[in-house]
Amino acid sequence: MNEFFHMGGFGAYIWSAMGVAALLMVLEPMTLMYRRRAVIAQIKRTKRLEERRTNNQKN
Repeated sequence: MNEFFHMGGFGAYIWSAMGVAALLMVLEPMTLMYRRRAVIAQIKRTKRLEERRTNNQKN
């Protein structure tokens, strides 16, 4: 089992690379979800402003 984790002397490099890849695979969907929410909120704000301007022009 020790040989598996040591991986011929390259274990530290391999396992750190695997850890970074796993971390990025977790962070990417979280980042995309945050950006999506921010874009939707911006679209809603823009829509409300346009509706207010339209209503003000009618009055």
